[in-house]
Amino acid sequence: MTARSKILIVDNDENDLFLWRAIVESFGHQVFTVSGGKEAIGFLKDQIPDLILLDLKMPEMSGIDVSNYLRGQPRYQSIPIIMLTSSDDLGDKLKSFEHGVDDYITKEMDHQEIEKRIEAVLKRFRQNMDTNPLTHLPGNNTIQREIQKRIQEQYPFAVAYCDLDNFKAFNDAYGFIEGDRVIRFCAGILEDAVFKSGNADDFVGHIGGDDFIFLTTPDKIDGLCAEILNRFENGIVEFYSAEDRERGYFVAVNRQGEEKRFPFVSLSIAVVTNRHRRIGSLAEVSRIASEIKKLAKNKSGNVYVVDQRTS
Repeated sequence: MTARSKILIVDNDENDLFLWRAIVESFGHQVFTVSGGKEAIGFLKDQIPDLILLDLKMPEMSGIDVSNYLRGQPRYQSIPIIMLTSSDDLGDKLKSFEHGVDDYITKEMDHQEIEKRIEAVLKRFRQNMDTNPLTHLPGNNTIQREIQKRIQEQYPFAVAYCDLDNFKAFNDAYGFIEGDRVIRFCAGILEDAVFKSGNADDFVGHIGGDDFIFLTTPDKIDGLCAEILNRFENGIVEFYSAEDRERGYFVAVNRQGEEKRFPFVSLSIAVVTNRHRRIGSLAEVSRIASEIKKLAKNKSGNVYVVDQRTS
């Protein structure tokens, strides 16, 4: 069997929901249940499951409607979906596949077949997913596709590169487990702020290590950066010992092997936008970001710098 996974089951029929829960839990997975499409979307605001089992025929929002919505949202589009159908109607199955569903199962199927279908979808998902294993945020391939899409559409966009300062020293002083906690803390702030205060199609990705990215529109960038930096500055102190918090710095060994005082980990954000000039390629975005990142790094503390040049 695959590793224990978090599976969300969506079905408006209480008896069917009970049955599906019993079946899937018997495979060893952790199961969550909701009774409709709107409830499923509400659930996803708090946590992302490894797989969704989605009933095809529900009132208000059908399984097709929910699948269409999820496939249109960068935050949710990579979640695998298995459609729950009440019959072997070929039309229903084909329609499901056309709308982004990965597979289908019916109550009439043998439980062993249901288990194997779930395992197969989860296995494909884990093999193909471009997500960071620590933060579960989309990785570089998805990041590049999202930026390229905005470049091609030529709508106003802002690409914000986020980098932690003094993170290596923190890792050396406190250990990689605490370092991982800081990475997840930063990812959580970015995702929550962009999701709550950004646009519906904004995007958050994890480049790797302590480097992140989020995509929004120029009109949102100042508010988002201010919110993110404020939350990061208020929260990062909780990762330090009481002694370090009291004195306002921590001690670590630098690259020369010498003990040195380091400021608390801070966040620098370099922002590239097409507000003042046309941007035509990923390479151009990367080049501009590298220049702006140097300016941000030269400032102390939690800062963001937005490129204002017109050429």
